[in-house]
This record gives sequence, C-alpha cells and structure tokens, in this order.
Amino acid sequence: MEKAIIISRCSTNESKQDVSRQSEELTSTYGSQYDIIKEFSYYKSGTKNDEVNAEIFDFSVTNQVKHIITLEISRISRKISSFALFLEKCNEHKINIIIDNFKLHTLLPNGDVNAMVQTMLSIASTFASMELSLIKERLSSGRAKYIKDGGKLGRKFGSTKNAKKLLLEHSDIVKYVRQKQSIRNVMKLTGKSSGTVQKVRNLLLEVE
Repeated sequence: MEKAIIISRCSTNESKQDVSRQSEELTSTYGSQYDIIKEFSYYKSGTKNDEVNAEIFDFSVTNQVKHIITLEISRISRKISSFALFLEKCNEHKINIIIDNFKLHTLLPNGDVNAMVQTMLSIASTFASMELSLIKERLSSGRAKYIKDGGKLGRKFGSTKNAKKLLLEHSDIVKYVRQKQSIRNVMKLTGKSSGTVQKVRNLLLEVE
C-alpha cells in the first residue's frame, strides 16, 4: 500500500476531543486503503501553523509519502496564501492531498494535477478564511459585551501556580528550551506537539 499521513488540527479554543475524533475517523476510513505511517495531531491556530505545515511537508518528502489526509481544508490552514503554497509544493512533489469532508483528491490516479478539484479548493479556502473572520468578529463582540456587563479579562488568580505546575510536568521541554533549542528540535527530542512546546516556552518566559 502507498504511504499516507493524517493531519488533525484544532485551535486552542476548540474542544480537546476534536483532534482525537478527527484521527479516529480518518484512520477508520482510510486505514485499509493506505499505509498510514504517522499522524500529525496538534492544537494551534490555523493562521499560525506555517511552521508545523513545513514540518509535515518535509516529513512527507523525506519519507516518500504519497497521500496527506485531513478532515477539511481548514485543518491545513485558514490562510488562503498558506494553503495555496502548501498545495503547490505538494503538487510539485506528486503528493496527493485528500480532503475527507468533500471526498476530494488533488491529484489524479496518474499523478497529474486534478484541475477541477484545485479550483474547488481555492474557493473552499476563501470560505475558510471568511469563516475565521466571522468567528473573530463574534469573539470580539462577546468580549466587549462581557466587559460592558462588568466582566474582567486577564489572568485568573492562581494561574502562576498552575503555570509552574505545567513547567514541572514538562521538565524535558524546559531543559531543551533553556538550551536555546529550536521548537522543531524540541519536538523531535521530546516527542511532544508544537502547541505544547510553544505553550511551555511562553510560560517559561513569563515566570523567569
């Protein structure tokens, strides 16, 4: 069977069950068709995940992956330019992207670019970007109303203690961050996601 990988991504404000659900559904659907050699499951904004996408692409090329499987286009990126660049690089290396919710393949069985699908994905990426704008608008409106009604934003009482507890739980990440290792190297050395590494790094900067 041809090699494939799975991308499962959620923003940090989404349900923590969603990434596992995505992986389980995709593995169930495609596990008998492809040799799924790795799952990239992580929590990060779809507008700030270019570094992770670069890692995914490098892994795919290095390991001769033929298919990248994801639930929907926004799981790769919510930025039109970022998705377009990722798609272009995959096309150049004959890597087929499978968008499960539309059952779309970016390449034809013979490896040629599926022009019709590429056009559809261009439109879909535009809607993904528009959806994000609407979400941000709703969140801003909700925060404004919360403050108007007397609510307060900012760090909750006791959060410093929770931060230190988190740093203790991820002492391996702390060690490599203090050694000035890159996020990608820390991920490889600890086996932990980009989101976790960056969260720990940011907390470390705050408490020290």
